[in-house]
Amino acid sequence: MAKRAHRLGLNNLLFSVFWWMLQKISPKQGKTLLYWGLQSGAFPNRAVFDPVLMSSFFQHTLHTPIGIGAGFDNKANVIDDLIFMGAGFGELGPYTLEPENPTVEEFYLKKDKAVVTQSLGVQNPGVSRMIPILTNRRYLPNIIGVNITSTSYSEEENIKMGRHMTYEEEFDMMARKVAPFCDYITLDFSTAGTALSAIPTDASAFVPMIKGIKKAVSEAAPIQTPLVFVKLPLSMTPLEMPLVCQNVVAAEVDAVIVGAPASLFHMPIRLSKPMTAGMLSGRPLKTYMIEMISRVRQFTQAQVPIMACDGVFTGRDAYEMIAAGASWVQVGTVLQYEGPAAITKINRELAQILKEKGFSSVKDAVGADYR
Repeated sequence: MAKRAHRLGLNNLLFSVFWWMLQKISPKQGKTLLYWGLQSGAFPNRAVFDPVLMSSFFQHTLHTPIGIGAGFDNKANVIDDLIFMGAGFGELGPYTLEPENPTVEEFYLKKDKAVVTQSLGVQNPGVSRMIPILTNRRYLPNIIGVNITSTSYSEEENIKMGRHMTYEEEFDMMARKVAPFCDYITLDFSTAGTALSAIPTDASAFVPMIKGIKKAVSEAAPIQTPLVFVKLPLSMTPLEMPLVCQNVVAAEVDAVIVGAPASLFHMPIRLSKPMTAGMLSGRPLKTYMIEMISRVRQFTQAQVPIMACDGVFTGRDAYEMIAAGASWVQVGTVLQYEGPAAITKINRELAQILKEKGFSSVKDAVGADYR
């Protein structure tokens, strides 16, 4: 038995080295192998469990505030494997009402530790096709969120496509479908340049929409009602921020998600390879995210919990976002560059930093920079 365990550990280590070498040569092939390795258990599991990382998640307790962001696994193939390997929770999606399969181009900017995605839509199987998969995993103990969004540039475009529904009706329909199968639902308004991304600035549209969807969710899942989060565009202007935060509080949103991806058209970020189009995720967003987290915390008067999404490659990155006001931190791009070992590294480094600064828990560190 000991020899078998030793051989298995050696095989896992060799696979991890092989994946790392392939990822350096061809990030796209490395991404394919990454998913296969996670599904088959080929990566070594070195999960870190440290009491200082224990974090509250409403009525639940997480062993770490580090989770998996939407965009990494929209077919629910590996999310539970990543939680088993040390993540505290995961978010599936983003999903649209109907399946979308646009042409997707991914550009890996290794010097920047970033990925730029160019596509006309969100590649996903659609909400309805995910229901059987969500049903099969519903009774696993892991905390799972579902991200839903719309890729229509306007409600008028919805009508042209034959849907004949508003954004609110679209979100309502999707939320009712997924409500019985998740712990929280993220209403994703982060697609910059669309009429959808402008809704959070309009109290007359946003507040009734959120309250209506929360009511729909409670009707669809009356026993274990999922929370309702809102993901905001990172490109919000300083003038929009106070208004949006005021509307978030008025709508009684359970939590706000801040972060990737960000539109390069609306946020001209300097990269090693000049690019003016596409959705950016990765390390270059870190500074923007920390600033937005602190502003959201300030303008909501810390009444609404904040979740940071992406831009994290080290435990120091995660700590800086927590100290700015984030209660939880999602990772994504770092997994494509470093594999599941990144979760172990971030957890270990974050635990060390919390101890060095004298914090007994993650909760004590939230917003520490502004006390």
